[in-house]
Amino acid sequence: MNEIKYMRLILFFDLPSKESYEKKEYTYFHKALVKNGYIMMQFSVYIKATNSFSKINREIDKLRKYIPRGGNIRIISITETQYNNMTIILGHKNINEIYNNTKR
Repeated sequence: MNEIKYMRLILFFDLPSKESYEKKEYTYFHKALVKNGYIMMQFSVYIKATNSFSKINREIDKLRKYIPRGGNIRIISITETQYNNMTIILGHKNINEIYNNTKR
């Protein structure tokens, strides 16, 4: 029997926001992340759960439509097990991380 393989996408970004057009691009990108189901893990780090490895490239292609002109954006995909094995050395999981897990 095929078991669903849950994955997590972790998106890191550093975007300029000094000029007015940069602020608009930042806002546009941020709204696109939220609209597409990403939740903030910490500042400039967003996560999204997906239920198959094959959906990762589709998610990346969706985000390419919203990429601003400048800055730095990186995405890494990890398994749900790897995500759950993450060690927090200071602070705690935020409320979104607790309630938006695969068990839900």
